Amino acid sequence: MNVGTLDALIRTVVGWVLIHLAIITKISLSRPLKVILLIIGLVLIITAVTRYCGLYTLFKISTFKS
Repeated sequence: MNVGTLDALIRTVVGWVLIHLAIITKISLSRPLKVILLIIGLVLIITAVTRYCGLYTLFKISTFKS
């Protein structure tokens, strides 16, 4: 685990906003942009739930407080 509570909360909120923009809103976005927003949103949600970020491991970063 290397994602802290505040970090996970921010990832969850931003992830849901991106998913909302990609799927629900009536904003006219190109299909590739919608797919990119959806993928980024899903990755943020997954990393928030699992509390693990591969990039954090790569760069030796941790916001998790034990």
